[in-house]
Amino acid sequence: MLRRIALAAVLATSCATAGAGTDVSLEHCDLATGWGVALTREALAFTREGDATPARLSLSDGRLQVDGREVALSAEDRRRLRDYEASVRELLPEAMAIALEAIEIAFAAVDEVARTFAPADDAGYAATAEKLATARIIARRKVEDAFAGRGWSDAEVERLVEEAVAQLAPALVGDIVGTAVRVALSGDEAAAKELEARAERMEREIESRVEGRAKALEARAEAFCPRLVELDRLESAIAAEIAPGQRFDLIRVAP
Repeated sequence: MLRRIALAAVLATSCATAGAGTDVSLEHCDLATGWGVALTREALAFTREGDATPARLSLSDGRLQVDGREVALSAEDRRRLRDYEASVRELLPEAMAIALEAIEIAFAAVDEVARTFAPADDAGYAATAEKLATARIIARRKVEDAFAGRGWSDAEVERLVEEAVAQLAPALVGDIVGTAVRVALSGDEAAAKELEARAERMEREIESRVEGRAKALEARAEAFCPRLVELDRLESAIAAEIAPGQRFDLIRVAP
């Protein structure tokens, strides 16, 4: 019984982590950019760290500035840049919302594991729930920073989700094993059966709380993919260079 319960918890925690990663990734395309993006009412700014040149681009109503210098543009490029700016303003909040929902799904699953194996007095769950809440806030903040402050990709977001949940796994498994050992040593057969039943219910509860949201998120991510491809197409049509021999190419979308 002890082995079965501990294994069930490990699997549930692993599923929470792996499931979130799957849901945030796009099946038909993969997006990456080496640029951080900042949105204001007046402009769309792309920045990157290190020694790369240029380091900052600013788009505003068909105008393009590179490291503070205005770039001469054709009428067609002005139109394309207006379309590009409008598309990014629509897409970036949606991309971040998808990533944040993946975090919420992962933590909902892990929370169910914690609730299932909490001690009878709930003191153990209260301590774990506090850790869970803190880790969730940190994970959300890291995703927001990844979008706002530096280059990001769906692989990076997946890594952040997995990292946040994995940090909680040792504590969860320790709580689970501790609960199971106490029940096993007590010799209380009824308590042992009840704990095993809780382990079986856990899987159903996780499916109930997570499965619908995960499917909805997957559909949302897949619907997002063609919009990324269109954004990449817009980039490819811009003739202006941001440096000698360097086209306006800020994102990469691999089909």
